[in-house]
Amino acid sequence: TNNQKDSGVSDTMNVTGIIAEYNPFHNGHKYLIEKAKKITGAKNAIIVCSGNYVQRGMPAFYDKSLRTKAALRNGADVVLELPCCYATASAETFAASAVKLLDCLNCVDYLCFGCETDNIKVLPKIVSILLNEPDDFKNMLSLYLKNGYSFPKSRAKALTDYCLENNILQFDELDNLLNKPNNILAIEYLKAIKRLNSSIKPVAIKRVGAGYNSKKTNTTFASATGIRNEIASGNSIESLIPSNCNNLYGNNYLELNDFSQILAYKLLTEEDFTVYYDINEDLSNRINNLKYNFCNVEEFIKDLQSKNYTYAGLSRVLMHIALNIKQEDVNSFISNGYVFYARVLGFNRDTSLMRLLKMNASIDLIGKFSSYYNYSSGLTKKMLNLSLQADDLYRLVYMNKCQKKIPREFQRKVIVL
Repeated sequence: TNNQKDSGVSDTMNVTGIIAEYNPFHNGHKYLIEKAKKITGAKNAIIVCSGNYVQRGMPAFYDKSLRTKAALRNGADVVLELPCCYATASAETFAASAVKLLDCLNCVDYLCFGCETDNIKVLPKIVSILLNEPDDFKNMLSLYLKNGYSFPKSRAKALTDYCLENNILQFDELDNLLNKPNNILAIEYLKAIKRLNSSIKPVAIKRVGAGYNSKKTNTTFASATGIRNEIASGNSIESLIPSNCNNLYGNNYLELNDFSQILAYKLLTEEDFTVYYDINEDLSNRINNLKYNFCNVEEFIKDLQSKNYTYAGLSRVLMHIALNIKQEDVNSFISNGYVFYARVLGFNRDTSLMRLLKMNASIDLIGKFSSYYNYSSGLTKKMLNLSLQADDLYRLVYMNKCQKKIPREFQRKVIVL
């Protein structure tokens, strides 16, 4: 790691990065942090975490401060926030931005991630095809897209066909790889590392317990989906989360339909939705044709669904409308290097990592938001404003629903445990 001796930090101090949402933090997340440190020999873990919105295009179940506290109590040393415009993006953009943020810190040795396969040797074969895009693969992909399949489905089908025709992988291996959410993210992490020519080493850790979207909770390692359902049903989750999180979770949480009135108002006051990130003309027309029958977000997504559009993809673009995340802005951010700062949500007071980050990072570290915001400009200011507006909206919806105040970003303090 660069400059470690100069910073007074031992040069044997490995650092692992983890990209997460912790929606909410549970036993499986604690297992991953512990396993990551053990496998890599890392003394410190930096978490790049979604803030108040997550990749499925939904508000985070619990506020980002609460989720930061849970992570710091269970092995995380520093928690950094992934900017909102990327936290609600497709798997490719989500992964690319988070990996770029870790790479800009210039002190991260490993990226550890959970996936349904721990055969890291299989994943690069898929990554190579996606990065090099052989002609046969491109033709197959184009054919499926023309037949009306969504891009994720078209890509999975084209990859399957290409790999089978070229005897790269067997059907069972491909089916497992390409239809599991964590594997899809793992592939995107590897692509991002390769594209950046980053020195960060990827480490796959086999997912344990319930599947990603499983609602089963008769296991020590339940999914976040299952845990959210249990909380919403008023059931105990004590066996599903670390004991030191028991006093954190309660009945003050947000769900997608809590944003229904806000989204309904925006849909009724606008007509051209192609200005928003990831919305094409066809989808914009579909939204316009159906918006007058809008009841709530979840029902509207079902109305919009077709083989072209997945539930998660529609949830993301509707959240982009609600949060004012526009195509032009995100394209500008990406073409100018994805990230311009790393906002610190919290850190462990015993870690030497903050000093290392200050010494090595090639992007700004934000501690006190108000000070940094006042002196920012250009694209940095634009990205900060997008996140600020999104957080203000989350805050107002939360306070209206839960009748409990939470601070604005200007008053939010870095959590130190």
